[in-house]
Amino acid sequence: MNPILIDLPESIETARLVLLAPKAGLGQKLYETMVDGYEDYVKWLAWPSTCPDISTVELECRKHQADFILRSCIRYLILDKYTGEVIGRCAFPPAQANWNIPQFGISYFVRKSKRKHGFATEAVRAMATLAFNNLSARKIEIFCDVENTASIKIPLNLGFKLEYVQKGGWPRSDGALATLQAYSIFSIEDLLDS
Repeated sequence: MNPILIDLPESIETARLVLLAPKAGLGQKLYETMVDGYEDYVKWLAWPSTCPDISTVELECRKHQADFILRSCIRYLILDKYTGEVIGRCAFPPAQANWNIPQFGISYFVRKSKRKHGFATEAVRAMATLAFNNLSARKIEIFCDVENTASIKIPLNLGFKLEYVQKGGWPRSDGALATLQAYSIFSIEDLLDS
């Protein structure tokens, strides 16, 4: 089936969060999230060394809205359900998607001031559920830098298992090549509540 024909919700509610597909007008809120901990994102996600300005982030939100409709990259902003604050973003990165299996990777970040409250775990669980239920995923992966111990806890808490280690698979901002651990899950029945 053509991925464009697959119905996906533009918003997903969890106990404490709303995952919202990107759209015009959310650039300011996403920018505020990005500047709260940008130095960490650069380290782990190989983002540009300087944070983009508000208009660039707004432009990205509009492009991401088009990507969502075309299913070329499925992203959601992570919002606090009670305050409406954007606290992060999660996605199925296109480089990790194989629609023939179907198989998807999940990426995520949460602003520094909202970490260590289980928000990333809650968002990733919602994304995995979406992949299994709406995209008929047969495999979901999460890649973590071996030195990013906080991020490694997320797939482990959800029942993902370490499948393999890849050396030199991702460039770090310091020029070194990261060692990545790939955590996988193959069935929604194996997904834990955390």
